[in-house]
Amino acid sequence: MPQTPSPLVRVMKREFRRITERSTLYMLSIGLPIVLFVLLAVIYKNGIVHDLPVAVCDDDRSELSRLIVRSVEGTTSMNVVMYANSMDEIEEAMRSGRIQAGFYIPRRFEADVKGGAYATVTVVKNTFNLIIGNMILKDASTILKTVSGGAMLKKLRSKGMSEKQAMNIVNPIHLDTQVLYNSNYSYLNYLIPPMLPMVLQMIIMVAGVLVMSSEFTHGTFNELLDTGGDSLFAVFFGKALPHFGMHSATALGIVGIIFPLFGIEITGSVIAVIALLVYFVAASLFLALAISSLMHDQQKATEVALFLVTPAFLFSGLTFPVWAMPKISAWYAQTMPFTPFLTAFLKLYQMDAPLKYVLPEVLHLSVFFFGSLAVALVAIRLQIVRHIAERKGSAA
Repeated sequence: MPQTPSPLVRVMKREFRRITERSTLYMLSIGLPIVLFVLLAVIYKNGIVHDLPVAVCDDDRSELSRLIVRSVEGTTSMNVVMYANSMDEIEEAMRSGRIQAGFYIPRRFEADVKGGAYATVTVVKNTFNLIIGNMILKDASTILKTVSGGAMLKKLRSKGMSEKQAMNIVNPIHLDTQVLYNSNYSYLNYLIPPMLPMVLQMIIMVAGVLVMSSEFTHGTFNELLDTGGDSLFAVFFGKALPHFGMHSATALGIVGIIFPLFGIEITGSVIAVIALLVYFVAASLFLALAISSLMHDQQKATEVALFLVTPAFLFSGLTFPVWAMPKISAWYAQTMPFTPFLTAFLKLYQMDAPLKYVLPEVLHLSVFFFGSLAVALVAIRLQIVRHIAERKGSAA
């Protein structure tokens, strides 16, 4: 004689059937993440910005000025697309969008350098995009320091100094810079790893608020109770586990498929990163279920979920440090689960930090996990009690 499935299994089977029968929910939970993840990764596939269009205006036309122009042409980050005749022409090209930077070398530049006078090369750069602006500044500074140092070294050597003596004067302080993380300024490593979990959270929240609210909207909650034998455990976890499994599989796909496919390397523990992602999935899903259990109107529940997750990326600290925000904004950032998750994720993914350094963020994320779970269970329990009472009243 076949054994009767437990209430939990019956509810899970029912939920899987509902997912497959509803194309919107199926595509939102499975199809949309695949499309969005691949699309975002393809956009930033090249990772490093190179061949930025720049203009050069050489009014000196000397050997030293031509050396600067050749140095600009030789960088991978910049591509000279215009040889301007004046500073006004550079500024006009900048306003029209044809260039991202311009170099202006004035008359008597070489003569001033050789004569020991103060010489200036004007660099005009577009800092509307901070990464582009900083990259141009970094390469321009490197070029001008190298050329300036070379000219000074040549002048000192001509006075009879040894190369070591001349180098000590030209460069008395040696700067040793060690770039630990994202040393090549890659957009792929900077944006995609945090952005994919953010998109996943939005999908989890939008899909999750439909899980329980749809039962009330379509009047099927009594059917759910009958399937689950009026068990709070069976009703909640029978509804939650199928979605948790799907979204966890998506999180595994981020680490196991998307990252290797586009050459994104995890410098820390892969197991720890996966565990953190799965825990984040659970916290986000429980938050969505809590909203869904409290608000039975699907549209209103969706609006609340979007209100919570839409600004999360801006307040996460990725684009602007949380500690530098106004106090009220910094406080608001802590009310979103994505903020502690991202801090812990970057520590594990990029910095290879020991687990003890992510413990504060994990505890912060646990507040959302257990708090949302408690709210959802209490709300569903009250609904179960009410429906049981109504059922007994109808029977009487």
